[in-house]
Amino acid sequence: MNTRMQQRLRPALAGLGIIAMSAAVSVAPAQDLIVNSFDDNGGGVSGLDWHNFRSYAYGVDYSFDPTQDSTGNPNSGSMYVTVQWPTHSDPNWNEDWNDVQFAFYTPPFNPTNYINFDADIKVDVAHSSPAINGASYGAVELIVNNPWTSVVGWAPLALTNGWQHVHGAFSGLPDETNSEAVLGLISNGGDSLTNTVSYWIDNIVFTAVPTAHTNQPMLTLTQAPPPGLTCIASKPSGTYQRQMVSTVNSDYSWNTATAVSNTTTYSMTIASFPNPDHPGFEAQMFLIPQAGLVPGPSVDWYSPNVMDFFVGVSSDGTGQGTLQYKVNDPSDWKAALAVTQPCASGPLGKWTLTINNNTNLTITAPDNSSTNFTIAASDAAYFADPLLVYVGTLPNNDANIGQSATFSQVQVSGSAGSIDDNFTSLDPNTWTEYAEDSSGVFITAADAKYWVTWPLPDFGFSNLYATDNLTNRLRSSQWLSLPASATGWIDVGGAERLAIINQSTLNAAFGYTSTNCFLGLFHP
Repeated sequence: MNTRMQQRLRPALAGLGIIAMSAAVSVAPAQDLIVNSFDDNGGGVSGLDWHNFRSYAYGVDYSFDPTQDSTGNPNSGSMYVTVQWPTHSDPNWNEDWNDVQFAFYTPPFNPTNYINFDADIKVDVAHSSPAINGASYGAVELIVNNPWTSVVGWAPLALTNGWQHVHGAFSGLPDETNSEAVLGLISNGGDSLTNTVSYWIDNIVFTAVPTAHTNQPMLTLTQAPPPGLTCIASKPSGTYQRQMVSTVNSDYSWNTATAVSNTTTYSMTIASFPNPDHPGFEAQMFLIPQAGLVPGPSVDWYSPNVMDFFVGVSSDGTGQGTLQYKVNDPSDWKAALAVTQPCASGPLGKWTLTINNNTNLTITAPDNSSTNFTIAASDAAYFADPLLVYVGTLPNNDANIGQSATFSQVQVSGSAGSIDDNFTSLDPNTWTEYAEDSSGVFITAADAKYWVTWPLPDFGFSNLYATDNLTNRLRSSQWLSLPASATGWIDVGGAERLAIINQSTLNAAFGYTSTNCFLGLFHP
């Protein structure tokens, strides 16, 4: 195999020397596959195989509109869709996942021959109502069918009257033949739609490789975080995505009617956290009573009674832990009280919230500094059992998408139920996943050595390969496969790929404990 290879040297970490590299051979440029550009009405909307709205929406109408085209082409047009979503006051309205899907004909194709799935969409704002959070017109999903494979599971539609471009990378999709492109319009969670929304859809295209030799993503190697629960803000465009876990049981209140003592403590030990270049990022713990709890991706926003204990980092590297809470305040966040305790040593370490006799609270930072304060007994009464605990992260601004924190321990003591979890696994008897992108919440193993990342798109690559001898050629017969099932291949924010290298994965590949390792991507 005649390969063109870029080598990226990295210093040895933890006694294991690794070189990360990528390679690709010459390939002929392919042509884009134009699924539908809606150039004429064809007696209706040509190329539409089927549509499905699962009986939640009250009606769906669609037609060809020659007056709207995303590229301004006067000889083309777009598909105009009107969806009659239930109103917020309708008894059928809910915040569950509800969608309307449109499937378009394609000739049989293999997604590994293309880079991106692209589509343009525009909301007719004069005839549309925003989602319940007032921040979007719901979201869009992109799928290939026969067989069914998701390409973009969630792309929010912003509050704008212009065209919005939605795209997703085909990298990592199976090497198989598909025969339909599916575009879904979504109502879910805080982005649940509350009335009629009208959309223009245009230029559904599969983008091909632009030229030969351009698809050589540079690999970057970093040390993996310490073991524990890792929560990455991995959902693209998810400014306020909650990447969390929540307790299965609900007996964790400090209320003394059910607690085993007059003092209840809640603590989270943070093992890794973004640097000061990422202000606003939070590691957080929610305490939410079941009474009035509104499930969904924004449970803390919609539920009326929430206690939020969160940690951030300042520009000077110091940490701060904040306790704020609200009562009788659904779909809002007017804090009844907010108290912050700084930590000179930074955000890492054990942060503890102690509550004594229902109303006396103490925040203790990792450097053992603390602050005491009280809350009203009438407010504390709202947080009696049953009460759930949530732990995870919140990016708070788009610049923090892709950042992560790792929790090495979470403890609850003094309540009717107790927790002391070091997160060697995600115990299904204690925790359930509560995340807007489930791939971004996982357990970092004790033998995790490195994170390997590279930018998207990564057309044609499906496995990492490893060797302990650089005289071996970079191909599957001489390098050992580390498939996506063993390394994760997490799509982080739609911008990069993350593969996790555990020592046990390398040992299984090599058949012994390696002291040198070289990692590479290649495709024929």
